Amino acid sequence: MWGIDNSAGAVLSVDVGTQWVRLALTGLDGTRAATWRERPASPSADGVLAALDAGLEHVVGEAGLRPGGIAFTVVGSPGVVRPESGVLEHASNLPGWGDARTLDALRARFGSGLLVMKDVYLAALGEARARRNTGQGDFVLFSIGRGVGAAVVRDGQPLSGAHGMAGEIAFLPLAAPRPAGQENDGPSARGAFEEAASADAMLEQAARAGARFGTVAELMEAAREGSPEAEAVVLQEGALAAFALSAFTVAVDPPLIVLAGSVGLHGGDHFARAVRTGLQSALPFEAPPVEVSRAGEDAILEGGAEKALQLAWEKLSSAL
Repeated sequence: MWGIDNSAGAVLSVDVGTQWVRLALTGLDGTRAATWRERPASPSADGVLAALDAGLEHVVGEAGLRPGGIAFTVVGSPGVVRPESGVLEHASNLPGWGDARTLDALRARFGSGLLVMKDVYLAALGEARARRNTGQGDFVLFSIGRGVGAAVVRDGQPLSGAHGMAGEIAFLPLAAPRPAGQENDGPSARGAFEEAASADAMLEQAARAGARFGTVAELMEAAREGSPEAEAVVLQEGALAAFALSAFTVAVDPPLIVLAGSVGLHGGDHFARAVRTGLQSALPFEAPPVEVSRAGEDAILEGGAEKALQLAWEKLSSAL
């Protein structure tokens, strides 16, 4: 007879965002031991690292974990994590996060038992976990919040591409290239699609129409309650999402599209219908169903915990 001794340690998953840093400690048997979220004092690398330290102290204390008891840590990061170097790139919403000192700071906290992974890929792992008993292991996850990203998921695993760039839909051009000889300012650092379709862009569009909302959640609720200004924003956002998803649909023919991020989660079925309608109008064949994420706001933490447990068991087994 044998069993898992949770006193041997735990794994940590971290969801890095501009508004919140969220942490979850999970026992080696897969049981959640503690969770916490901490708001950064500033949307910067320094602010996030300080929030991470405060959150880490809380979850370790709540779980009663011994010093050095974290067997592995997986951090869900905005931007792109280059697989060949681990360098962070294109995290334009989080100033300083792509600096080399960010990785140095994370390694100083967690040592060699650390993996920094693109957040939308971890969200895809979390979503696949939530759908494990449904047979829905293939889908496209489309996440819209302050940033925009996507993941093509095959057999429950996100496809990262040759350089970790798969799903960087933020850089999808919204206009055809200009003819030779005409001035071209080059691609946006943030990405043309993200600038047009992010949560910030939705709030700005509503404000231009005379309807001011503090959050996307408020805007989506107003649309469901019949606000014409809010509904116009939702329809425009649905059309933009459908435009981007039409590229995925003709390229990989997914059986399912899953909406995540603050826009997808707060938009709910109302927004999903708008996206599906726009997608169907763009295609000459049957569009795939569009659903809201089942993993919800915990998707990155759940995916991070699953990845951390896999790596922790490999690490611990090799030490036997």
